[in-house]
Amino acid sequence: MTWPFETSEPFVTPAQVLAHQLERRGQDAAAYRLPPTLVATFQGAAYQRLLERAGRAGHLNEPGHAGSGSAGDLLVGEVEGVPVAVARITVGAPAAALVVESAVARGARRVLVAGSAGSLQHRLPIGSTVVVESAEREDGTSHHYLPAGEAVAADPDLTALLESCAAARGAAPRRGRSWTIDAPYRETVGGVRRHRAAGVAVVEMEAAAIFAVARVRAVPAALIVAVSDELFDVWNPGFSAPAYLTAIGRAADACMDAAARLP
Repeated sequence: MTWPFETSEPFVTPAQVLAHQLERRGQDAAAYRLPPTLVATFQGAAYQRLLERAGRAGHLNEPGHAGSGSAGDLLVGEVEGVPVAVARITVGAPAAALVVESAVARGARRVLVAGSAGSLQHRLPIGSTVVVESAEREDGTSHHYLPAGEAVAADPDLTALLESCAAARGAAPRRGRSWTIDAPYRETVGGVRRHRAAGVAVVEMEAAAIFAVARVRAVPAALIVAVSDELFDVWNPGFSAPAYLTAIGRAADACMDAAARLP
């Protein structure tokens, strides 16, 4: 990093952007407020599962939202009688940070995310489930929230809850560290070998940013991922493999099950 870590106040805050949006749309803050729990994903199939569980399937054309179910939508529903906000996030650390920031400004007080990741370890083939405990930060976004050089952790209580809910769904989850990098075509041979030797479980694009925003905003966050491809011998993609599709569905269900158990 060639610039000093900034400790001064942000020039534009999420609260300011929210106030602008409310004024532009003629809405008050109460109408725009979200439930305490945000459940989010990056994958289309997982998003549809979240909407089904929240009672919102077929209700994507919402006033005040993007209107098509596209990435960035925030919809409100219920799971087992508990209010919940549901979002599909564009892949990548910057988009994830923006959605989490917006959701917190609108009242979200905890974040549960279902995603996918590439495996760095033979013990985690396609279709495996990993509950991410912490992230190695090779993204750019997290470095604007926290000083360089330190990994960032998920909330331990939410992580334990996600693990329990995933196990109840038959997922056999493993805990592990993630390597967050926002340049997927720069996952180099040397980088893969280095992180694999260090015991890092998976590689993905968002965990470090999600956990960093959550730490700065003082909200707990947790992430569960389904292994979509393997990077431990040669690259082995499994994005359409039945094992992966089952695992990403279970990850989405685990997040909704966890949301239903939170106050």
